Amino acid sequence: MNKRRRILLAGIAFLLTACGGFEPETALNESREQLTAFFTSYEDDEVVADYTQESVTAFLEGDVSNYFSDNFKEEIPGLIEKIPFEETTLDPIPNKLDFLDDSNKQVLWTKYVIHDYEINSDNEQVIFEVSSEEYGMHSNDLKITMHQEDGEWKIFSISE
Repeated sequence: MNKRRRILLAGIAFLLTACGGFEPETALNESREQLTAFFTSYEDDEVVADYTQESVTAFLEGDVSNYFSDNFKEEIPGLIEKIPFEETTLDPIPNKLDFLDDSNKQVLWTKYVIHDYEINSDNEQVIFEVSSEEYGMHSNDLKITMHQEDGEWKIFSISE
């Protein structure tokens, strides 16, 4: 009986080890697919919200939030507070939300494309270098870090 128990425990340990490891190529493919789906959620220059705090908040907390990790969702209220809704400025949308643009009191979707990537195996993340498809005046090159959360690849952070 003791021998059976050891064999069973060894088998379970093997299965847990085999299923739980970070596979860089799988991570790259799955996270790239998810980020591409995010970028193509809307058409380039499609109106996604009115240029008001309430409308932008509702948009970012709506369906598009399924692409965001809990970590990034926590940043959104602070980012929205930085948008000068009552003033006119050249580039009012914070860079971390650069997939959005403003025009005529509306918020538009800006489609980005992936240029390069880096796999961070230690943190089990994939970092993508992206830029606006049109390379317009308001576009930035961004780094988007993807991390797996609840079995899904999500945007963990965005930086310049």
